[in-house]
Amino acid sequence: MMRRNFWVVLATLLLFAPSLGSANPSGVGEGAFDAQCGGACHGDADMNRSSSSIVTLHSEAVAYEGLLTSVTVSIDNIETTQQGLLGVFLLSSLSGAGDLPSDEGWTIISNSEGGTENYVEITVLPSQEQRNVTWTLRAPTIGQYELHGAVHHGTEDGSEAPFFGQSNTPVVVDVVVVPEDLPRLASDYAPTTQRLLGESTTMELKTASVESVVVEWRVTGGEVQTAEVVALNDGAWSFDLPASLQPTVVEWRALLEGEGPSQTTPWFQLRSDEAPWTVDETAAYVQSLALIIVSMAGFMALQKRRTSHMQKTELTDEEFDGGDL
Repeated sequence: MMRRNFWVVLATLLLFAPSLGSANPSGVGEGAFDAQCGGACHGDADMNRSSSSIVTLHSEAVAYEGLLTSVTVSIDNIETTQQGLLGVFLLSSLSGAGDLPSDEGWTIISNSEGGTENYVEITVLPSQEQRNVTWTLRAPTIGQYELHGAVHHGTEDGSEAPFFGQSNTPVVVDVVVVPEDLPRLASDYAPTTQRLLGESTTMELKTASVESVVVEWRVTGGEVQTAEVVALNDGAWSFDLPASLQPTVVEWRALLEGEGPSQTTPWFQLRSDEAPWTVDETAAYVQSLALIIVSMAGFMALQKRRTSHMQKTELTDEEFDGGDL
């Protein structure tokens, strides 16, 4: 009986073994992660090593309170895993805790990977030695702020050793008051960031102190084109972006004219993806539990049958031993 229970417990542990590992060689997905995750998310933070990747940041030196701006993290001399997986952070400090941009009042509107978090995972091709990830942010209250970039990754040999790298110099942004006549997007404007393949998209802009709008768009790395803009009412404008036939990111920006100094918005990203394939996690867990129970029941039935057979064999031997010669 004890031997049978041992094998049942061992089989159960093996079924759950994939979830017990400390490392995540396939990544953890986009999320709100601080700098401490640069070691701990990939493996044991105490084993963290320094990455040779060079991390730098680029942004406008001045941003307007409550309006949108962009910050780009550039990674050169890229190191990554066999799968080409690289995690990239945008941080307000490198303290390891309380260092999300939101902790300093920044609001992430989008990033160039089509999400809205400060941490993204990108796949780097073997021939690529440099990559950029851009975040569009809503500026906090008036003041001077620092932003940092960081990366983490595993190794090409698959040893899962965690490597962490960070920007040597932060980018400094002065957030100032908005001039009354500044042509600008409405303070609550947030663009659409995701859509399905095959869908054209009508974008609507809400603006203040704007008399004319020109919209430029491009497929990432492609030629810049101009979209036709239609004036609606109350500072609203609309334009269409063509459908994408394969997963890609379309970038666009608006050139705003009015009485005040002309303004150009950051490049916004609109990601096109296939319709998601969803899984009912509850049903999956129930099915897994049912499989475990069925396996255990089959195993126990087999053991019972084997025990019964052995008992019959022993009884037959006893009868034979006690019979007449």
